[in-house]
Amino acid sequence: MNTEEKRITLKIDIKSGTIEIDAPVDSFDQAVEKTKELTDSLDLRSAARSTPSSSPEKVVSSEKPAVAPDGAKSKSKSTKATASTARSGRIGSFEPLRDLLNEEQQKRIRDFVAKKSPTEQSDEVLVAMYEGEKLLERQGFSYNEIYTFMWRAGIDPLPKALDVVLQRLMSEQLVEKSGDGYFLKFLGQSRVEKDLPASHGAET
Repeated sequence: MNTEEKRITLKIDIKSGTIEIDAPVDSFDQAVEKTKELTDSLDLRSAARSTPSSSPEKVVSSEKPAVAPDGAKSKSKSTKATASTARSGRIGSFEPLRDLLNEEQQKRIRDFVAKKSPTEQSDEVLVAMYEGEKLLERQGFSYNEIYTFMWRAGIDPLPKALDVVLQRLMSEQLVEKSGDGYFLKFLGQSRVEKDLPASHGAET
């Protein structure tokens, strides 16, 4: 036999706890015996658990819970902020109704608002709704319709919280709400007709 045939190759994988033996047939038994002796002197399972290669897995798994709450918290804040901005009746959710008024009506509502010269947001809403009722010959407007009246009238800035302004006008008995939306009550119409512009009428 040549030198290669008498050679015994022994491979030990501590990570997986396995031993590979490569030996000629006539030397196999001897190799096994030596392997048993080696196995008795080594605790391969314990070594496998303590190998550095297994440590990163534990580190990664321990880091994930720490990252997840922060990510979830940030996502929650982002969702909350978006929902607040897009809340109905807020400027963030306003979608202009470009076909609500034609060019002539747009000119009329601009002229009317300029004539009444409202300085308070509540008066701006009243004036825009008042002329909107005249132009469209109907009552009951949605947030987007009221915002569009004010936008076409050149009112700037638009109310950031139209819903809050309308609630205040309702508490003052100037505006009412129905299934068709918001409309001016008699006191609201009177306010626009008689008290505006403020310099020419009674202050409220």
